[in-house]
Formats: sequence, C-alpha cells, structure tokens
Amino acid sequence: MNMKLQRHLLTHLLWLAPLGAHAASWAERASQLNRTEVSAAEAVARGGEEEKDARNKICVRGIKPAMPGVDWNTDPTALPYMIYQVGKRTDLPTYNGPAGLDVATDELFEHTVIYLTSHTRWSFNEKETENLARWIERGGTLLLDDCYLRGSPFADSVRPEVAKMIVGSEPRLLLKDDPMVSDTFRMGYTSPWPGEADFENRTWQYFVSQGRPAVFFSPNDDGCGWEISSPPSASNPIGEGIGHGGDNRQREVMYQWATSLLLFVYTH
Repeated sequence: MNMKLQRHLLTHLLWLAPLGAHAASWAERASQLNRTEVSAAEAVARGGEEEKDARNKICVRGIKPAMPGVDWNTDPTALPYMIYQVGKRTDLPTYNGPAGLDVATDELFEHTVIYLTSHTRWSFNEKETENLARWIERGGTLLLDDCYLRGSPFADSVRPEVAKMIVGSEPRLLLKDDPMVSDTFRMGYTSPWPGEADFENRTWQYFVSQGRPAVFFSPNDDGCGWEISSPPSASNPIGEGIGHGGDNRQREVMYQWATSLLLFVYTH
C-alpha cells in the first residue's frame, strides 16, 4: 500500500482511538449521516469529486467479469454511496472510480480493493484468474457480496473461483475471536458483527493468502443496504431497506461494517 495513504490512515486511527470520550457526539453524527436525501446522480459523483485520481485515496472498484450473464451492476448506487459514507465518517480522501473494471487488464494493479456482486453464477477466465492471482499476491483485496441474500449460484461460485486465484485456499468463518481478523469490524465502531446483529444476517467468510485475509465474502447482500433509491422519493429518500425490508438502524450498522472493513484492509 502507498506509504502516504498508510500514514494518513494511521493518523486518523489514532484520532479514533479515544472514541469513548466522545462516543455520544460521534454516535449522533454517524446516525445522521445516512439520512441525507441525495439523487442517484449525486451519489455517483461523490467520493473523489475534486480529482479523478485514485492514488492516496480510499477506493473500491466494482468489477465486471467477462463471463456473459453476470449482473455485476445490479446495485449501481451502492459502491458510490458507501464510499461517500466512509469519507464522511473518517475524513479520509476517497475516490469513486467508474463501474465495470476489467480485471484482465493492467488497470487492476492501480487499485487496492475491488468488489463483485451479482445474483448469478460467476466465473473468471484464464487471463482474469492469472491477473487476479498476481494482484492478490501483491496485496490486493477482493470483496465478494452475494446479491441474492438467501444463498444462490453466486455463493456456490465463491469457493471454486477463489481456489483458482489462491491455490488450495479454503474459506474460514470471520469470527471476532480469530486473531487474524479480530479487528475487522472494530475499527472505530463497536457494532455487532455479521451473524450477531438482531436483524437477519449471517457470518462472513474469508480466504488467506500469504498470511493475510485477501478475499472477504459476505452472504448478506451488503450492497443492497448501501444503495440509494433511484430516484429518491419522499417515503424512501435514500433507499432504506430496498432489498432487506429493514430500516435506517440496520442501514447504519451496514455502513459501520463497511467503514471498519476498509480501515482494516488498508492498515493490515
């Protein structure tokens, strides 16, 4: 990871450390962040408006597999608005890159974190797999998110496809008492972990490469919790519970998970 960004992150994490002393004000601020009415176009434009450059910024690029029929852009406002939320909660610089990154190209190596979601089965071809394997070896992190939520062909694809990129890898449950990932959802928040929240959700999984978590898999359709309605409406100004039937409290937890996860990925 770029040393400048790492120093920037560590500086802000030190600021977050005494969170207990300011818990009330932080909680109040965070609880209001996901209530701003915003159009889909505005959300896509946010997260790096001042400069179209991902260097030294938090960025998560959505990827488009070459395999036909993969509905990889099913939640088009999810990543832009999630990145916007992360920037507001951490004061870190962010960049919202265009959707549909081709992982068979060298552009992949310009990014630290990438994201794939769909309702369908997915697979990477030989060139995509080769590129992704080298990218993971160099420190890249892949986020996988099952858009179907109840278990689907997407979930069935995770283990065999990751095993092509990280030979011999097996999924591990992402649990708070696992030393390798014990800080994943504790970076600035004390929210319940996936699988423990009082709304319906399941434990995440992760895969290890060279002693670090390199692939994270959420079976909970987090993208559907991040996205905003297109267009916003009076009764649904930011798309709360679009796919889950939840509310802003649930939505707030999902933004907290995303923020903590990205802080973890960029500092571990």
